[in-house]
Amino acid sequence: MTNNLVLGDSEIRSVLRSQLSQKHAHKSRSVFIEELGLCRGQVRVDLSVVNGLLHGYEIKSDRDSLRRLNSQVELYGKVFDRATLVVGERHLAEALDNVPGWWGILLVHRSAKELQLKTIRSPRSNPKKDPRALVELLWLDDALALLEERDAARGFRGKARWIVWDRVCEICSLNEIARAVRTQLKARAKKLVRV
Repeated sequence: MTNNLVLGDSEIRSVLRSQLSQKHAHKSRSVFIEELGLCRGQVRVDLSVVNGLLHGYEIKSDRDSLRRLNSQVELYGKVFDRATLVVGERHLAEALDNVPGWWGILLVHRSAKELQLKTIRSPRSNPKKDPRALVELLWLDDALALLEERDAARGFRGKARWIVWDRVCEICSLNEIARAVRTQLKARAKKLVRV
């Protein structure tokens, strides 16, 4: 295979975005976010779909290395309801051996006419998320608003965000935090689209 036939990240991202746009076209509440930072910027997610779930997609083209994949899997597992790895042929066997069973795997390949994505493994629900990692996706004002809804913001206005995040984790369930995060991510994404 010559180098110009090796699929790169931008080609794969374009096909993935197109396929997901078609899949979610009838769902007006779905938004797409590229390069979402998790865990205070320790990792950036190639593409996230936010609707009733938070689903992260990580792209590993044949030009990429898998050396960061284990840490990415760990951090994605703290936040996402579902996750999918999108790989070329070069990384498929290693991906099957190294990503948890709840992760989906899509294989990207070139057909005679176009790039295609083939489902190798469908994603399932993440068995264990971390409320503290999830709450870090809330901006300080959003986290304070969540405390205000519970009449628990007194004494926390003006505090550092990590103190506010800790308080949210003390009084809110994982489901409440996840719902607030999805709502805020969708609101931010819609504002960016309008600009």
